[in-house]
Amino acid sequence: MKKPISKPALIVDEDGKKRHPLVYLSSLISTAEIGKLLGHSNHSTASIYVARARKSPTMRIPAEWVLPLARYMDIAPYQLRPDLYLPKWTVDNGN
Repeated sequence: MKKPISKPALIVDEDGKKRHPLVYLSSLISTAEIGKLLGHSNHSTASIYVARARKSPTMRIPAEWVLPLARYMDIAPYQLRPDLYLPKWTVDNGN
């Protein structure tokens, strides 16, 4: 049996470069805001993961981060963790 893909889909930024979703998000908002978005009182965890994502664009995003990130970025959770979500699943932005 083939192992499911767990790599996030890279996002094309304004310069046309493909970036890891966390790196792309950090170009839009600060790591402190990313930390708050994820429910952390300290931004250090977000900073560590953004730095890791810069070094390794195929790094997995922690499962508990997928829904808040997908909701904020208005993308399908499948794009962040295809091993956990089906392509047809979406998140409600609460609007």
